[in-house]
Amino acid sequence: MAALDFIQSLSRAGGISPNDDRANGAEGASRGHAWVIDGATGVSDQTYVSTEGSDAAWLAAQLDTHFAELPQTSEPIRVALRRIIGRVRDDYLLQASPSTVPDFAIPSAAALYCGWEQSGHRVHIRFSGLGDCSAIVREATGLLHIIGDLSSGGDAHMLDRFAAFHGDESETAQDELRAFLQQQRSRMNKPDGYWVFSIAPEAASHITECTLCLRSPADLLMMTDGFARLIDHFHAYTPERLLDAALQRGLDPLYEELRALEAGDPDRTAAPRVKQEDDASAVLVRLEASDAPSGEVA
Repeated sequence: MAALDFIQSLSRAGGISPNDDRANGAEGASRGHAWVIDGATGVSDQTYVSTEGSDAAWLAAQLDTHFAELPQTSEPIRVALRRIIGRVRDDYLLQASPSTVPDFAIPSAAALYCGWEQSGHRVHIRFSGLGDCSAIVREATGLLHIIGDLSSGGDAHMLDRFAAFHGDESETAQDELRAFLQQQRSRMNKPDGYWVFSIAPEAASHITECTLCLRSPADLLMMTDGFARLIDHFHAYTPERLLDAALQRGLDPLYEELRALEAGDPDRTAAPRVKQEDDASAVLVRLEASDAPSGEVA
């Protein structure tokens, strides 16, 4: 694979809060990897490892660093991810000590990681993730692959009954929603709850994986749910049209368009949501095989 035409990333905070997201990637001569990380906004009044501005941002930064150290291949990484979560757990417990952290205050994050490599004139790519990050992949033939769910708008079905989800900023409405979110957050990484990146290494056993063998060239757009609002909240794009726009215009204009849509719906009536603005991150990659030997490494 020749050096990729581009690998472009964007990660920006929503509002004035710290950016709890990360997006990154790197490419070699015949392989590469990329990832997006969406730290879950804290639901506690207290931070415990606040070196990054929030505990969620701290976790996202830790995962970003460890993901960058993973090999650039399409091989399964479940075992490596378990090791990474274990290292994050040890660092977190050391820094949070001697505090007693309630379950709902432990930081967590959704993340989607992918590694790729050339095999002949095709590109093998493997996605590994937990949570609601997503990706759009299009092969040279026009065949479109969707990784994750871009149709539902996240947890809207659970949050619709809360006035704060529809823009009510009153203390009563905000407290009611926060109590619910704390209850939900306490269920993370438990058998009767949901699995996510945090400080529980056993979550690695629940990672969702997807492997594709792509006809070259192929285009890839990975995103957090904040960036995916362009599709599932505001319906400004279909997945394919969003990929086209990213390729033609780049990620920055799409980010500005997202913020304009959010600003144009201050009461959250057109697009109900917990936060007026959410952190938004994306990675755009061109994957193209060449005549270079498949074992070549940058």
